[in-house]
Amino acid sequence: MFYANNISLNPSKRLILLSIFFLFSFNLVAQTDSTKLKVKSTDFSYFRVGMDASKFVASGIAKNYNMMEFTVDANYKSNLILSSEFGFGNSIVENEYLTYKSNNVFMRLGIDKTLFNKEFAGDMDNAFVGIRYGFGFVNRGEANYTIYNTIYGNSNGQIRATQFLTHWLELTGGFKMEIKKNIFIGWNIRMKTFINPKKFEQLPPSYVAGYGRADKNTAFGYNFYLMYGFGKRK
Repeated sequence: MFYANNISLNPSKRLILLSIFFLFSFNLVAQTDSTKLKVKSTDFSYFRVGMDASKFVASGIAKNYNMMEFTVDANYKSNLILSSEFGFGNSIVENEYLTYKSNNVFMRLGIDKTLFNKEFAGDMDNAFVGIRYGFGFVNRGEANYTIYNTIYGNSNGQIRATQFLTHWLELTGGFKMEIKKNIFIGWNIRMKTFINPKKFEQLPPSYVAGYGRADKNTAFGYNFYLMYGFGKRK
């Protein structure tokens, strides 16, 4: 397990603040004086915040990457959930030919549709399908390489560091279950595809937090969330 020293906390803080603003600004609108704006009583009634426990465990086992991921969602109307997921991570490529590090922060925004009717008032257990738009700010560090040649001899060189923004789309499906009042577990699976794969044609990071293996234009992933909920049940 390794830790990259150059992860900037400022971008991740900005992403966290952005996601909180994205969700809670709608809640503020719903509380606007009724003479100015009338919002249906079903809008934004219940919120959940949590973290992905599976990424915490995987980071302790993996040798070439670390990451942390968090989630915020809000029940919108009777069968729709607005979701924001965000986090940060780092990875390393290290072998006899090539060595470099990378790190990134990311955010995913999207919506889920629940599949079943509630069995009773306040029932929060449900399966869902959803879609996400994801983006990440990637810092790829300076790369050192060695070329072995038995005729002309070995040579060493460097490739300069770079920064870029990457985008992807996701389809997801899973289940969320309340195991104790306001305490939830949730799991899902994801299929992801890059919108701008050419960003990774030269020296892709071994792992991009929020997406997965950067050398794959299509990737699959999963999450196992632990969440705490609050708000009005309907």
